[in-house]
Amino acid sequence: MTVSNNTAPYWDPYDNELRRSPYEAWRRLRDEAPLYRNDRYDFYAVSRFDDVMAVSLDVENFSSAKGITLDSIGEEPQFASMIEMDPPHHDVLRSVVARWFTPKAMSRLEDRIRKLCAGYLDPLVGQSEFEIVDAFTARLPVMVISSLLGFPEEDHDNLRIWSDAQVHRDEGAQTRSAEAVEDSRRLQEYYWNVVQARRQDPRDDMVSQLIQTDLTDVDGTVRRLGDIELMAMMMLINVAGNETVARLLASAALVLSQWPDQRRELVEDPALCVGAVEELLRFEAPSPTQGRYVAHDVELHGEAVPAGSKMLLLTGAAGRDERHYERAHEFDCTRRIDRHLSLGYGAHYCLGAALARLEGKVGLQEMLARFPDFEVDPDEVTYVQTNTVRGPATCVVKPTSS
Repeated sequence: MTVSNNTAPYWDPYDNELRRSPYEAWRRLRDEAPLYRNDRYDFYAVSRFDDVMAVSLDVENFSSAKGITLDSIGEEPQFASMIEMDPPHHDVLRSVVARWFTPKAMSRLEDRIRKLCAGYLDPLVGQSEFEIVDAFTARLPVMVISSLLGFPEEDHDNLRIWSDAQVHRDEGAQTRSAEAVEDSRRLQEYYWNVVQARRQDPRDDMVSQLIQTDLTDVDGTVRRLGDIELMAMMMLINVAGNETVARLLASAALVLSQWPDQRRELVEDPALCVGAVEELLRFEAPSPTQGRYVAHDVELHGEAVPAGSKMLLLTGAAGRDERHYERAHEFDCTRRIDRHLSLGYGAHYCLGAALARLEGKVGLQEMLARFPDFEVDPDEVTYVQTNTVRGPATCVVKPTSS
């Protein structure tokens, strides 16, 4: 759908054209409708940096406990992961798994990630063109996450396919297809079987150690995670970690083809890739939309938002907010970023942020070491169809000679 400047601002998270090119629509929301109301899908949205941050921090009024995606807000989760909880319950579960994802813990994976990158990228050298999502960006994160969880390599492709299906939405559809529901059943069955197997035969993997970890619940009771809690945690780590990094690295290929001067800077000084990942997260947020349930009546921009409403936080729009970033629509790998919202903020700051940053840095460095010059035709890029994740589903890279 093309939105004319002569009409009211409009944002439809189920429209494929707007998924592909959202930035002009988001600019109009920021400028003309900082509190946006969509009657068709019955939600409100905030898009300015300061508003998205404020809502992210206000867990009393904007709850995650009744769904975090537009199609699920207001419903009780089938089995809630910590991302679908508010403090203090959220904090209890996060404390159990957080030690696995500290920057120090993740740094030990760097050599392993570089070897994986080489294994995926080296066979592409010498090809006149290749589709980088299937060949590399979608494979790297599932290998890393699944290995941490203890899933055997022969299962990784199925896990990626089943995980992708959890966030896919057909154009105009608010709910998953019958095929996606069946993939969800397969994924849950897989997690259940892993949990039961590790209870009987513990191994040196994250699932086994989570099973054996004591936690102190909100009432002071010391206990261990139940089967459903373990499955929900595995689902969160697996699906969120795979999808977002896959789209981040694919977006990097597209962005760096459009900003060749920036690409050359990164080739000449690979250390700049650390900052480039932050700029990529700001510039092309792989998770540009989060949902909240409005727990109490609130007022935003002089308008009443009643309790029970659905609220979307457009972090992708906040990353291009000219009120917070100078030259917000320019990609600058040397930009000094005080903060961005693409990994969340407050209680729900991304658990896997350190891992995502490491995979982004290493993936970018290894890709540019082999392909310092390349082109991507943006008209040939296809995008994933979800109401939560954004980025290329396919992206054909054509190496060139400098």
